Amino acid sequence: MPELPDVELFRQILEKHGLGKKIVGVDVSDARILGKLTSRDFTHRLVGKKLVEARRHGKHLLAKIESDGWLTLHFGMTGGLEAFAGQEAAPPYSRVSLDFVSGGHLAYTNRRMIGRVGLTPDADAFIAEEKLGPDALGGEFTLARLQKAAAVSRRDVKSFLMAQEIVAGIGNIYADEILFQTRLHPNTLTSAMTPQQLEALYRAIGTVLKAAIKAGAGAEQFGERAPKGFLLPERKKGGHCPRCRTTLALLKSGGRTGYFCPRCQTETRT
Repeated sequence: MPELPDVELFRQILEKHGLGKKIVGVDVSDARILGKLTSRDFTHRLVGKKLVEARRHGKHLLAKIESDGWLTLHFGMTGGLEAFAGQEAAPPYSRVSLDFVSGGHLAYTNRRMIGRVGLTPDADAFIAEEKLGPDALGGEFTLARLQKAAAVSRRDVKSFLMAQEIVAGIGNIYADEILFQTRLHPNTLTSAMTPQQLEALYRAIGTVLKAAIKAGAGAEQFGERAPKGFLLPERKKGGHCPRCRTTLALLKSGGRTGYFCPRCQTETRT
């Protein structure tokens, strides 16, 4: 699933290939991705306009339409954003594509159709309606805010990290990396964490997500470019801890499989 670093890369693609260019055509190859919005209304709102600002909040990407609200993109499990030029064929699983006067194109792709494309009059209102917490790399996400949320939470730390209403942008893959870097077992209760552990967790969130963005790859490809000592290259069945070479353990939660080192990330009984 695309997480914050993936969507930040999509934002950069949008900024480079889509901003400031007049949209001369819109192709909606599968209107289901628009939800209740019709292809006709969607196309009418975009053709003849320019996208003038790109904004990311957590796993959501938004683009300001000149004088007419915002385009919203959520990538679900398998979504992406790709630029292509001239007469090139649209990429596989393209659901919506924008054609620019320059001859370039942007395609929203989604193999499994778990995601959505839409329109909203106001970006901040949209974020509030989606019940999203502060962006994990935004200025509003402070250590004090994390500490306050952790103190009243009854969640384990992995569920806490993945709760988008607490902090927006972290999913299953990067939660595993963040917890590995802080040597925390996924089942650790946030309410039982020490101030030192919470500060380490806060710092690791920023370090891990920024490293992924800097590497220029999303969650699925980051393993090949990850800094030394990161879990992601070994995050698979039969993988080994990059510190102690212990075989990684699996932990299923909410239908998702997570990985951790049972030696470096021991569970604390309370």
